[in-house]
Amino acid sequence: DKGLRQINGDVIIDNSYFSDIHFDPAAFDKKPFRTYNAAPSALMFNFQSTRFLFTPDEENKVVNVTPYPAIPNFSFNNKIRYSTKKCRRSHYRPKFSIDNNTLTIKGIYSFKCGQKFILRSFSTPEVHAFNGFRDFWIELGGTLRGSMRAGKIEPNDKRLHVSSSPTLGEQIRLINKWSNNVMTRQVLLTLGAKIYGAPATLQKGRDAIINVLADNGIDTHGIVIDNGSGLSRRSRISARQMAQLLETAYRDPYMPEFMASLSLPGLDGTLIRRFRKDDLRGRSHLKTGTLNNVTAIAGYMLNRKGKRLVIVIQHNGTKSGGGRGAKIQNALLRWSFEQ
Repeated sequence: DKGLRQINGDVIIDNSYFSDIHFDPAAFDKKPFRTYNAAPSALMFNFQSTRFLFTPDEENKVVNVTPYPAIPNFSFNNKIRYSTKKCRRSHYRPKFSIDNNTLTIKGIYSFKCGQKFILRSFSTPEVHAFNGFRDFWIELGGTLRGSMRAGKIEPNDKRLHVSSSPTLGEQIRLINKWSNNVMTRQVLLTLGAKIYGAPATLQKGRDAIINVLADNGIDTHGIVIDNGSGLSRRSRISARQMAQLLETAYRDPYMPEFMASLSLPGLDGTLIRRFRKDDLRGRSHLKTGTLNNVTAIAGYMLNRKGKRLVIVIQHNGTKSGGGRGAKIQNALLRWSFEQ
């Protein structure tokens, strides 16, 4: 639209709004390629995920795998085995490994699964953003002679276009309805940069949140904020502090946007399968939290008598897993609904 057709030089990626944060994607659960473990980045494209399209070829009894955007620096070793059996969840969980710039994909995939894609994160944020730009640019008919390099905006650079993100009020629905941990990491860092100036750091983000909580009269004693997401074994908050936060949010002018971002039991989000044929269906706005040996649920309930309740249930330990934690939550929610 601007008349640009050919890029003779390099595409310079400026990712300096966030500081260089040491991040080990394998540290949390030893699954470094999973999308939820993607490193935070100021220039994040598509949650830093490569889409691997699995296309079963019934005639040749093979499964073709196509990455998008393309990853030029990797060679592919496709070891996916073709199957004619019933499509199972395990078929969507192939094993990925990298050795000397060779990406190996192992697993079984049934032709009955049809054509599906699986998201995994491999490239650095800068390379991934460039790969996406390059593929879109070439598809549009553009010419690119250079390659990618990291850099920063210079004072004499000419601005061609500005793209604004959706508002936080719009994005928080995606974050809370589906427990998007990558987006919450981004929010933590962005808050730190907005309040204390760029580049963003984890500590700036932590300080920003603690200060906002304290300014609103919430007890912050003992609260530990790690990376802003639910993927942490260090984070700490008591049920009473969480309830105090929810009560404060309920009196805030942005309460409708916040409440609408929480899941409706039996209707959407992470609670779509809970209370589907129950009187509690659609009567609450709640957010779930689940790790191995940890389960929690919190939010707002409109009980049978039309009374609005703040609900916080969180428990840790080996007996909270295997569905037992959810059963305890369901019993307490049903009891609260009748009060």
